[in-house]
Amino acid sequence: MSRLLAEWRERKGREEEQLHEQLCAAVRAGQVQVYTDPRLLDFQGSPVHQHWDHLLPLTIEATLALVILLATGLATGIVAMTLCVLAHLYGNKYYVAWRLKMRALDYLMGNYPQFVTLWQLGGIALVVKGVNEAPCLAPKGDWRKFIRRNLGEGEAPAPASMANAPVPAGPRMTAPPAQPAAPAPAPEPAAEAMPMEPAPMVMETAPLADAMQPAPPPPSAAEPEIIAPPTPQPGDRWASIADEDPPRDEVVPRQ
Repeated sequence: MSRLLAEWRERKGREEEQLHEQLCAAVRAGQVQVYTDPRLLDFQGSPVHQHWDHLLPLTIEATLALVILLATGLATGIVAMTLCVLAHLYGNKYYVAWRLKMRALDYLMGNYPQFVTLWQLGGIALVVKGVNEAPCLAPKGDWRKFIRRNLGEGEAPAPASMANAPVPAGPRMTAPPAQPAAPAPAPEPAAEAMPMEPAPMVMETAPLADAMQPAPPPPSAAEPEIIAPPTPQPGDRWASIADEDPPRDEVVPRQ
């Protein structure tokens, strides 16, 4: 179990180192900007604190005011000292912040352990240029997810070109020799012109379907003419041949 845990920690450390290298490359390319807060980083014991950032400007200003006082007189010296004090009060903080940012940037990009140490102190913000996303603030912000989300996973370097790689010895595969093309057949001599005989005429004996057929002959006069029975008219009375008595529906006056 301990061996598996050690391997997991080692693999995790390598992944974080790759992310740190990716972040450093993005900072050098200007894709990611780093902001620092001097109120959280400028204290005694901070890895980026330097006391000369406060003492050197004050020493230069005091020396300059003293030289002016001795060279020009009391009134001019007092004016020079007043200007130096105002410059120290309102301008020195910008100088300290600039120097602190430069040292913090160099410290962050030095190596991975330094980056982790400074990130845990706080006072650092990572901003991706051209993206409308909230900055990642130390120490609560997860800089690993921030890099994966905006810069993507670090890709392995492309393999070197294999143009000069040695070829393993073995039977060389060659294409079969090309077969000679078959000679084209010689053109045959043109046959002598023969007279064309006319095709024989075919006489059809059967009548065509669309030919004019003769009209059928009229019926013979010897045949007896069939006379149709007369058409009954309303009011006619028909009697059966077998019945001799008058029909029952006829009203006959009594004798």
